[in-house]
Amino acid sequence: MAFKFRRRSSQLLILIISLLSVSCSSNPKDIFEDRTGLKIDQPIFGIKETDTYGIHEGEYSIVFRSTEGQIKTWLKGNPPWNNKKWNKGAIPHVMGGAFQLNFPESVGLAFPDKGTPFYMGDKGLVKLLNDTSNYYSYIEDCCPKDNKLRFHDGRILIIQPQTKMVYYAVWDY
Repeated sequence: MAFKFRRRSSQLLILIISLLSVSCSSNPKDIFEDRTGLKIDQPIFGIKETDTYGIHEGEYSIVFRSTEGQIKTWLKGNPPWNNKKWNKGAIPHVMGGAFQLNFPESVGLAFPDKGTPFYMGDKGLVKLLNDTSNYYSYIEDCCPKDNKLRFHDGRILIIQPQTKMVYYAVWDY
C-alpha cells in the first residue's frame, strides 16, 4: 500500500516521530539538567521533588544539596536561560511570593504604610528569600512588561554557596 502525503502532512508526521523519540526522563537530576542547562558532575544529596501542577497552574520544584566544587563550577559559568550574569543577594519581593520550593508553607508580602515590603509566612522560606548570599538566575515566562502579571509564570534557580543548597522552581499561576 502506498501512502501519499502532502507537504504539511509529512511535516506533521516528522514532528510526531521526533516527539516520540525524545527522551522523557522522570529522574529529577535529568530534569534539572534539561531545564537549566547545568550539568551535575558531582554527587548530590537529599534530592526532593515536588509537583503541585494542576490543569494550567501550579509549581514544580527540585531541591538538593550539592558539593562546593559543583557550586563553584556553576557560578564560574553562565547562568541558565541566557542570562548574562548571576544575580546575587536577597530575592526581589516582586518575585519571591510566586513560588514555594518544597517548603511546608508559602510566603506573602506585607506592605507597611511606611517602609519597605517584607516577606511573611514560612520561616524557612522567608530566611532563604532574604539571604544576601544567594546567587540566582530567573526568567519570566509570561508578561514581564505587565505590572499586574509580573512573575505570573516563571523559573528560578537559587544557589547558596554557604549551605551548598540548590533550589529550582518553575511555576504558572
